[in-house]
Amino acid sequence: MIQKRFLSIFALTFCFISLTAQVEERIQKPSEEKEKGTFGQRIYVGGDIGLSFGTVTYIKIAPEVNYRFTQRFSAGLGPIYIYEKYKDFNFETSTYGGKVVASFTVFKGPEEGGAFGLGAVTLHAENEVVNVERVYIDYNTYPYYIYTKDRVWIDNLLLGAGLIQPIAGRFKAAIYILWDVTQNDFSPYSNPIFKFGFYY
Repeated sequence: MIQKRFLSIFALTFCFISLTAQVEERIQKPSEEKEKGTFGQRIYVGGDIGLSFGTVTYIKIAPEVNYRFTQRFSAGLGPIYIYEKYKDFNFETSTYGGKVVASFTVFKGPEEGGAFGLGAVTLHAENEVVNVERVYIDYNTYPYYIYTKDRVWIDNLLLGAGLIQPIAGRFKAAIYILWDVTQNDFSPYSNPIFKFGFYY
């Protein structure tokens, strides 16, 4: 099931590439030139890092390698690792796997000739396939007892929008508001999801 969905997302991504390339040509002004560049110039790296310490320790590392197919559409992939520790429950767990991402720029920022002053507004999608521990809570005890049974592979489809703001040169910062539409019982996310990323 997961493999079928992963392949479906991958197929849809490449169909989307073809469609956005056609849209790109239609909305392009006559004076604009198509984005040019070598393969290496169209590649950019980035991702997001999450850190939280206290009664709950949360560490997320999710780098990405992306390819800009057109001025508006890019897609990429990368690994995911999440570590969580709950002091009150004396419990810790790890999540690992990979993801495919795709972004389409709806409004360009001023650095790209657009009129939107805060940066580029994008539609964003991520499909994660991750390995998690099946976590259960025994509410009949106090404090509640958390235990795990085994590990399972799940997929999380995250959809939403974001704002990408240039910092200096090719370095950019991004903020996304995403929604986990799959709502898997063992998903590490709760909606809405606020994600902060950096790209170069």
